[in-house]
Amino acid sequence: MERRNYIASVHDSFVTKVENHQKVLNARSIGVILAIDLNVETERYGNLRDQLYSFFMERGVLLRPLGNTIYVLPPYVITNGQLQKIYEVIIELLDSL
Repeated sequence: MERRNYIASVHDSFVTKVENHQKVLNARSIGVILAIDLNVETERYGNLRDQLYSFFMERGVLLRPLGNTIYVLPPYVITNGQLQKIYEVIIELLDSL
């Protein structure tokens, strides 16, 4: 429970940090689930998901975007450093869009 509460808390803090970014349409978290809808133009059957997936994989972060939504559902055993790396790469993506 302690680890779950920690992850939920840092997710909430991250939402507060990115929710006003110009490339974020909506950011939310509930428990250990974090979701960020990107404010980007995309075609219905475009390749945004593939581009996002490649961006994250090239930086050593395994995330599975769904369309223009980035989901983070880390295991409870994730380290604080690993979680911070995910957040840093998401910020890098937002700034690059």
